[in-house]
Amino acid sequence: MTISLLPLWERGYRLNKSAYLFSPAAERDNYDRLHSIDYMSMANDAAKAALLVGKNAKDTGMAMTQAASDLAKARLDWRNRRQGVLLKWLQSAQLIAYGFEPPRRMDSQPVEIPATYWTGRVQWDECKLTVQGLEFIEIRIVTRQVRDEIQSRERNDLTTPQAAGRPTVGPAIKTAFTSLQEGGEIDTNASQQSHYPKVRRWLKENAPSLSVPAEDISDKTMQKHFSPLFNELRKSYKL
Repeated sequence: MTISLLPLWERGYRLNKSAYLFSPAAERDNYDRLHSIDYMSMANDAAKAALLVGKNAKDTGMAMTQAASDLAKARLDWRNRRQGVLLKWLQSAQLIAYGFEPPRRMDSQPVEIPATYWTGRVQWDECKLTVQGLEFIEIRIVTRQVRDEIQSRERNDLTTPQAAGRPTVGPAIKTAFTSLQEGGEIDTNASQQSHYPKVRRWLKENAPSLSVPAEDISDKTMQKHFSPLFNELRKSYKL
């Protein structure tokens, strides 16, 4: 009995967002506060304060530079601290990571990354891990509870007889969504339906053996598989 890990990967949070998303509310509030501050406004406030106490132009400029430097350091300290906590959780298997071994293809399946591998080089912004000559890309993270829940459901699905009919196009639509997202072609400010032509075009070029020709996939079918991914992406951008 083989359980697909793709549903787990799809449910996970991208590595580059996980330090924030797996932080407690107080830490997320602190992050939001630090990133709501504008560098220029802070520097100007520092300059005004310096002028009020009679500092000269040189000292005023230094105060502006110091204010900007302090803000950058506070942001970096937050990131390093929370990424450090996330690494500990991954190394102790409190959080579980899934990724692909490059190059990723249409039929590629994600793999579960062992907890011991998180001593390797982590490229947070690229969602990538390099360890022991291996490389994992497009990494996403779930909690142990989510992993157990989805794997239990997958086992139940495997023991349930499948209805006869044509194979679903759902997985292909999800793969198209991921590819378009990574290419910067998913605009969460636009409507879902405006993306359907892009998905059909991607499917026509990359999945020519679908059970239903890409141009014949109905908007209803497209919405069923596209909407959950789009809504989750839109929600993550609001965090």
